[in-house]
Amino acid sequence: MRIKNNSLLTLAFLIFAFFYFTLNGYSQRLPDENYSFIKEDTQNGLIFGSITFPKEIMKFDSYVLQVAFKSKDMKMQRKNSSRININPTMFNKKHIGELDEGKTYLFAIEKPIGDYTICWLKLSTLKMMQYAPNEISVSGFSIPFTVNKGEIKYIGNININEFDLKSEQVITIKDEFERDKNAINSLPMNVNFNDAIKSEMKIILKTPSLNIKE
Repeated sequence: MRIKNNSLLTLAFLIFAFFYFTLNGYSQRLPDENYSFIKEDTQNGLIFGSITFPKEIMKFDSYVLQVAFKSKDMKMQRKNSSRININPTMFNKKHIGELDEGKTYLFAIEKPIGDYTICWLKLSTLKMMQYAPNEISVSGFSIPFTVNKGEIKYIGNININEFDLKSEQVITIKDEFERDKNAINSLPMNVNFNDAIKSEMKIILKTPSLNIKE
């Protein structure tokens, strides 16, 4: 009976973990294969870039970056904000990005025009038989950029040092424009990334904030 109960608990945990990370990753990191962005036919803009981790091994199970729309109108702020999700590999504990032996993930997101900032990072770990994740939120930084109509904009290579979260260098940004443009151009999308331009690629560091939920 104990073995049966343990098996049921393990199954329940796996189902919970699957749905937690699936729902947590509702925002796509990359568009579908049939995605098309024609600058003459859209009212939006397209941003792209990459996210790099220092090691192939994952310290956490899920990574979420907040892309916040800057507006005094809270309704518009909620509507136009989104997230960049690094999809978990469940219990494999190894990064599976498109570049750098898995350490670097590409992303591309279509956004309404306006001013934005990447300003919040959530890292989650789900341990066996634990039905609520351990979460760490990192704030106190801002990567600002502007989305213009019909424009494809590169916002940079964002580096996340997940092994030193107390450092002021948790989030840094680099210019890997040519590498990332060539890599994302090779993916099956109807987008001409050769038309892309660069953003300022700057990061504004405020008072670092680390919030741990266990």
